[in-house]
Amino acid sequence: MSVGLEHLSLREEPLSVFVEAAAAGGAETVCLSVAHPGVHDRRVLRETLSQLDALNLSVAMGDGFLLAPEEGLDGLRRKLDVLAELGAPLANTCAFEPDAGLRRGPGHIEDLLGEFCQVARTAQVDVLIEFTPLSHVPSLAAAVELVERLDQPNLRILVDTLHLARAGEGPDDVRNVDRRLFGYCQLSDGPRVSESLSAYLDEAVNERAIPGDGEFPLGEVLSFLPRGITVSAEVPLRGLKQAGISPKERARRILDGSRRLVARAWM
Repeated sequence: MSVGLEHLSLREEPLSVFVEAAAAGGAETVCLSVAHPGVHDRRVLRETLSQLDALNLSVAMGDGFLLAPEEGLDGLRRKLDVLAELGAPLANTCAFEPDAGLRRGPGHIEDLLGEFCQVARTAQVDVLIEFTPLSHVPSLAAAVELVERLDQPNLRILVDTLHLARAGEGPDDVRNVDRRLFGYCQLSDGPRVSESLSAYLDEAVNERAIPGDGEFPLGEVLSFLPRGITVSAEVPLRGLKQAGISPKERARRILDGSRRLVARAWM
């Protein structure tokens, strides 16, 4: 069962270390951020692409497409150029935008996302929208509403299982959505509820649970997603890093747990 590895899982490591650990753990795909300094360094980018090729890894998705006024369509276009060099077919967008509300007039999130979808379509790239209570697309329900309203043929929803849980949503909410709207799944586990917003922020970036080690109903969530959707583990493990566990061993534990869970859900 193929499961990819998200760069956030080993975000503190150099790209070369991340790629090597992902391959050693049995990943077939990785996610890289188009905002990462390494992909904007021509030498590092060439070395990373060569390493990916040598290890038979592909980039499933490019992260870091920020829907915000300061980014604008020009900024998104530049990142799309980086994505093309990585050979990734998917661009993940997040709506961290300082103004509240999705509908504000020209230049708001909806307009920018719609315009970006059209630009990406000419580059044969599909666009994902990631929801999180930390953004102005705070839930799966909000993401569904946005995608249906924009009606762009290359726009789908990314489900991050942590954000799904922290939005107060779960398997029933996933089941009630047209499966064709889903395009990607980032897999992690954790406690059923978070103690506070600050605790959620910390777990999102620094300390998630390996799939199968927490309380999320991951098997049920996966059972309602389309078979064949890209599933990629996003599990930063600060505690294990501080304990001296190597990047390869952290990646192995993440990917082994993820594959077992996906295999059970889709057997």
